[in-house]
Amino acid sequence: MRLEGIPNGKGGWFVRLVFLFLGLKQGKVPAPLRIYAHRPSILKGFLGIVRAVESPGVLPEHLKRLAMYWTARLVECRY
Repeated sequence: MRLEGIPNGKGGWFVRLVFLFLGLKQGKVPAPLRIYAHRPSILKGFLGIVRAVESPGVLPEHLKRLAMYWTARLVECRY
């Protein structure tokens, strides 16, 4: 059994707002986020993690990208 992702224009106000923002910023909403949208609390938590990782800080940007690449490779992430 597979979960279907939440389509654009569906879900609560928070989900619609996130989808609108991602559509404007990236051009599309990634499939995993459509699945997380079934539980807005999970979506909020994931977006908080992304914001913390991508926020400017002590670590240079190229090292953040390198760490993200190697982590995705280590866990065999398809995205």
